[in-house]
Amino acid sequence: MSTFKNNTNNLFLQTVSINSAYVTQLWDNYVAISTILEKVKRLEEMKTELPKRSQGIGQFINWLKENDANVNGASVSEFPGYDLGLKAEHNFHENELILRIPRGLIFSIHNAAPELTALQNDPLIHHMPQVALAIALLIERHKENSKWKPYLDILPITYSTVLYMTAADMVELKGSPTLEVALKQCRSIARQYSYFNKVFQNNNNAVSAILRDVFTYERYW
Repeated sequence: MSTFKNNTNNLFLQTVSINSAYVTQLWDNYVAISTILEKVKRLEEMKTELPKRSQGIGQFINWLKENDANVNGASVSEFPGYDLGLKAEHNFHENELILRIPRGLIFSIHNAAPELTALQNDPLIHHMPQVALAIALLIERHKENSKWKPYLDILPITYSTVLYMTAADMVELKGSPTLEVALKQCRSIARQYSYFNKVFQNNNNAVSAILRDVFTYERYW
């Protein structure tokens, strides 16, 4: 029953998302999309359990050291009101090395998620590098024995972007030139989510096998 409702919502979401770019129409479009996404998120909420970030600090530091990163003199700590951040353990001199991260530990589509080649002909993956990177990150988060797990477990779960703003927050942008950009961004992400949800449900490639049952709107955006 949940799958049927989700698919119905996805179809409507795609239809609603194809509106004019004028701000007034964009706003109505945003409100309609937000209403649908609230239903989608309620249906998907059982899939979105994630551990507390601070629990993974020790494993993350060990992972860095095991992979030849230099993190001596710095640590990841919790800062009240600011979540996690980098803390200096002693005073550093001018030009003194603080961190050294090997290129192999820089998460990218070139050194992570080889399964992504199954979608190499997909137009969004092919033409939008940021979309490809987002899907690669989801692949590594959900596949078994990912080398990137200690890194992914410590990533933030929320960001200060328009995608995390409520409709009440967005109202405050009315009259500002940033409103149109924000509304278009929200619409674009909703359309991408709907598109990939359909791709993963209707294909049997390596990426779909990993993400079909765990792909959610909240994890994508």
